[in-house]
Amino acid sequence: MAKFTESSTFEEVLNTQEGVEIAKKHLGALIERPSVEMMKSKSLGELRNMIPLPPIKKKFAAMIDELCEID
Repeated sequence: MAKFTESSTFEEVLNTQEGVEIAKKHLGALIERPSVEMMKSKSLGELRNMIPLPPIKKKFAAMIDELCEID
């Protein structure tokens, strides 16, 4: 399995099967929204800090934590 860090881009995550599965697990239909296109170039660390709404921020944080634990 791929190993991601907070400097990995969201696009790198979405280019792997395991990354897509983890993103869907935590974000559900959010990853299919057009606004995700704007987020693809952002690092996971940037995404962790840029999401302002607490419920969505919590989902992104859980996704990033799981992605960074993959061995």
